[in-house]
Amino acid sequence: MSASTDDTLICRLAGELWAVFAPWRGPWGGGGAAAAYLARRSYRSGAGLRWRHSGRDRDERDENVEALGRLERRSLLHRRVEKTKVIAVRLLDAGIERACSLAGAPCWSEGRAVCERLAAIDDDAATMTHLGTPWVAEWALAGTPPHWAACGHDEAGRANRRLLSVLEGRAVPALVRGWLVSGADLHGRVWYSLTGGGRAALTEAPAEGPPAIDADADCALAWREGAHAMQVRLAAVPRSEREIGLLPLPVHGGPIVGRDIGPRGDVPTAGDRNYAAAAHLATGANVGGDLAATGAAEARPGRPATRTRRTDS
Repeated sequence: MSASTDDTLICRLAGELWAVFAPWRGPWGGGGAAAAYLARRSYRSGAGLRWRHSGRDRDERDENVEALGRLERRSLLHRRVEKTKVIAVRLLDAGIERACSLAGAPCWSEGRAVCERLAAIDDDAATMTHLGTPWVAEWALAGTPPHWAACGHDEAGRANRRLLSVLEGRAVPALVRGWLVSGADLHGRVWYSLTGGGRAALTEAPAEGPPAIDADADCALAWREGAHAMQVRLAAVPRSEREIGLLPLPVHGGPIVGRDIGPRGDVPTAGDRNYAAAAHLATGANVGGDLAATGAAEARPGRPATRTRRTDS
């Protein structure tokens, strides 16, 4: 019984981690984007994700705390404890690999494959440059029609959306490991960029994976429950109101055709007021604070860095 508790708990924690690093497609209002940024920054700093007690009663919650200790002794995760109280948890690579196997989720090899595909793309129609960083559109990696065409709500559109969803699932392991960064525009369309760590990983031989483990239905359910719980948590307003967090990428320079892949329906046309507002929003910081604005004009979109004083003639 204890082994089952350990496995379901580590899968739940991995589901939370995957939800934190999944590409943020919006909404851009409220505190969700800032909450995702804070959670990513906490994990990257080594602090891990904030521990939330899970369980229907006190006995189950106590069992989960004991399971954390067993998982730490097995070198699958690291706990941060203050005054005998668990504050945060950080999954180690071995723990992530085990959780992915138990839940049947993509892991490092799939993330590496996305990085290899990204490095091989040389298509001006699929790429853009923002603040000196090249970004590749998700449709080029997923194999859907260019510029998100045929991603509507008909049968063909749903099939293309599923391809984008599969790509996202395969990309998240690379996002967690820091091989990729992701960014989205106001319409929820995602681009990916290869980091220096990702380029370095591609020059090395792939690491040998762990022994095969049969996927377990309870572990897969625990993974989904953890991901859903984290999504709900990210929707809450962050504690620090000074954090802006994730900001949308500028609108892509290519043609906007087809339908929006987000929940709002049609993509605005060039004559629409929303299109003009979207085109006006060129952002400064992005990708959880990894990229920062290089000047005042970028930090405050649409406003010049300096003002011209009016003089009377």
